[in-house]
Amino acid sequence: MCEHSQQQARELGFMAMQYNAVVAANEIAVALWLKLGFSIVGTVPNAYRHARLGLVDAHVMYKALNEG
Repeated sequence: MCEHSQQQARELGFMAMQYNAVVAANEIAVALWLKLGFSIVGTVPNAYRHARLGLVDAHVMYKALNEG
């Protein structure tokens, strides 16, 4: 789904994609976005109330679409 959305964005003329709230405690999601070429460009402290962990950070993740 992520790869498809990137292709669609390129076709529509977007130069980049950004996800504003990737929960830092979701290590699988963070690893997936990193594997797909996104980078963490910022972290919002205590932005999400996790049911088990309490307050956790959220990452802002970005990818320029002219890159592979």
